[in-house]
Amino acid sequence: MSLHVGQAFAGYTIQRVLGAGGMGTVYLATHPRLPRQDALKVLPAEFTDDAEYRARFTREAELAAGLSHPHIVGVQDRGEFDGQFWISMDYVAGTDVSRSLKEQYPSGMPVEEVLTIVDAVATALDYAHDRGLLHRDVKPANILLADPDGQDRRIYLADFGVARRIDDSAGLTETNVAVGTVAYAAPEQLKGELVDGRADQYALACTAFHLLTGAPPYPDDNPAVVITHHLYAPPPSLSACKPDLRGLDPVLMRAMAKEPSGRFATCTEFASALRRHFESGPEITGADQFVTAPFVRPPRKRSGALIAALVGVVLLVGGGIFAGYKLMHRPAAVAAKQTTTATTSSAPGSTTTTTSDVPLTAGPLNGTYRADFGAATGLDGDGTGGGPFSTTYGIRSVCGGTCVATATRLGRGSDIAKTMVFDEVDGRWLAVATLNDDCLKSPSEFWLAFTVQLDPDGTLNGEMTRTSATNCRDKRPVIFTRTGDVDMDAVADPATMPPRVVSPAEALHGHYQLLRTYPTSSIPTQPAETAVTTTCLRTGDRCMSYFYGKAGDNPLVFQNGIWALTADADYPCPAGGTLHFNAIAEFPLPQPPENPIQRLSGHGHQQQTGACAAVDTPFDQTFTRTGD
Repeated sequence: MSLHVGQAFAGYTIQRVLGAGGMGTVYLATHPRLPRQDALKVLPAEFTDDAEYRARFTREAELAAGLSHPHIVGVQDRGEFDGQFWISMDYVAGTDVSRSLKEQYPSGMPVEEVLTIVDAVATALDYAHDRGLLHRDVKPANILLADPDGQDRRIYLADFGVARRIDDSAGLTETNVAVGTVAYAAPEQLKGELVDGRADQYALACTAFHLLTGAPPYPDDNPAVVITHHLYAPPPSLSACKPDLRGLDPVLMRAMAKEPSGRFATCTEFASALRRHFESGPEITGADQFVTAPFVRPPRKRSGALIAALVGVVLLVGGGIFAGYKLMHRPAAVAAKQTTTATTSSAPGSTTTTTSDVPLTAGPLNGTYRADFGAATGLDGDGTGGGPFSTTYGIRSVCGGTCVATATRLGRGSDIAKTMVFDEVDGRWLAVATLNDDCLKSPSEFWLAFTVQLDPDGTLNGEMTRTSATNCRDKRPVIFTRTGDVDMDAVADPATMPPRVVSPAEALHGHYQLLRTYPTSSIPTQPAETAVTTTCLRTGDRCMSYFYGKAGDNPLVFQNGIWALTADADYPCPAGGTLHFNAIAEFPLPQPPENPIQRLSGHGHQQQTGACAAVDTPFDQTFTRTGD
C-alpha cells in the first residue's frame, strides 16, 4: 500500500516519498513526539506473514540500532503497523551517490571524491563487521551525501536495517535475495555460499568502479547475464576506459577476486591501497606488491541457492516475462566472523590461502632459461610432426599465498608465445597463450598450453600442446634449463599480475562418447569414442576444449558460457573432385555447474557441397562422459 502526504502511519506524519525499491518505500515523516523529521522505511505487506522474516527483522533492526559511527545512518526505532513492518532512521538532507552520478557525473566522478567516499564507507563497513554485522547491499544508491551547509560534505552508508549477523544460519531466500543488488553482489553471495565481510568489500569495489567510470563493472539489462559475469568473468579493467587510472587496476582486481581468499583482509585495507596506488601513480611500489591467490576449481557439488535458480532466470528472461527475483527458498551457511589470519580454502583440491598476511618473497624461477622442445606428435602420442628446436626465455617469479611467474621469449621461435604467465597449481606450473599461425595454409588462432613441473635440479620438465579451431594440433616435450641471470627490465613484474581465474570450462576433461543425430533417417547416427583436453586463458573468459579420437577432431572454443564448434574444410571425393564441409554448433555450459561435466549437449547445422554427398541439415550432438 502506498502512503499519501499528510497520512498518519505508526504515529508519524508522511511528508513525501524519498525513494522506493524491492525492500520497501522510504518516506520523509514527522516524528510523533519530537520536533524532527525521520526517514521512515515501510516494508511490503507480504513480509509480515513470514514468521522467519519477522524474527529476523526484529533481531536485525535492534542490532543495527546499536551502531554508532560517523558514516552510518542511525536507526532510531522499528515496529509493525497496519500489517506492515517499518523502521525509522536519521534523515540525511542531500542526495545519494547514484543520483549524483546520473545528474552530475555520467562519465564518472573526480577521483579524489571517489577515494573520499570509499574511505568513509570502508571505515563504516569494518566498524559493523567488527560488531558481527554485514551490510550485503553496498551500492551507490545506499551511499548518501549530506548537503554541505558550509562544511565538508558528509558521507553516510544507509540501509543497515537489513544487515544480518555474520553467524546467522539463515541463507539467501526468496524474500531476502533482493538485499544484494546483482550489479554489485559478490559471487559467494549469489551462490549462497559462505559470506563474511569480504562480500561487502567486493560490493564496495564494484561501487568504486561504477563511481570512477559511470557504469557498473558488468553493465547489462539482463540480470542473468550480470549474475553469470559475477560468477565467471574476470574482473573488468579500469584502464580500458580510464587509461590514466591504470595504476588502480591491480587493487580493484584484487578486491573483486572471485574467491574471498584473493581479496584484502578488510575494507579499509582495500581503500588504503586504492588511495596509495592513485597517489603514487601507475608504478607499483615495493610496499604494495602482492600476489593474490589463484581461484580454486569449482567444487563438484555447489550450494544451489542461486546457481540452480539461474537457469530459471535465464528462461524467464528469454520468454520476456522476468519480473523479479522469485528464487528458491534454501538455507545456506554464513561464515564465522572474518579474521586476518591465513586460512585454507574448503574447496576440494585447493590450497588457496589469504594473501594479505603472507609476505611476498622471490619465487624459485628467476633467470635466463634455455627451452628445449622435442619432436612433435599427435595429442595421443601417435604420428610425427616437426623436429626438435630450442629457444631462450627470461623468467621472473614471486610467491605469497601461491606462486606466479612471468616469461618473455628472448630467442627465436615465432610459432611459440612471446610472453606467458605461469601459475603454480597443485604442484605444476601452468601457462596458456594464444598466437596466430597457419593451419592447412590458412591463418588460424592457436592455443599454446604449457604444463611443467619443477625438478630438484631446478629444471622445468613437461610438455607443450598446440591446438586450433581449424583441426591442427600437436604436442612436444619441453625442458627449461637455467643458464644465467636475466635483465629484470626485459620481463614483466610477476607481482603486478592479476589472479588466475578458474573457468567452469575446465570441468570438461576425460573420455566421452560422442553421438551426432540427424532429423532424417536417411543420414545414420554417428557415434564415436573421443577424449578431450581443455586449456583456458588465465583470465578464465576463453578456453579451448579439443576433442580428438580415431573418428576425427571436434575443437570447441568456450566463451560467454557457450562452447562453439566452427568447422570449414575441403576434402577429396572418392570418385574425384572436392567436397566442401561446413558445420557450426553451440553447446551451453550445463547448469548447475559440475566437475567433471558428465554430459554436454548442443545443436548445430551441417552443410556439404561439391562433387559428392550433398547435405544441408540440422543436427543434435552430445558428449557423454565415460571415464578419466
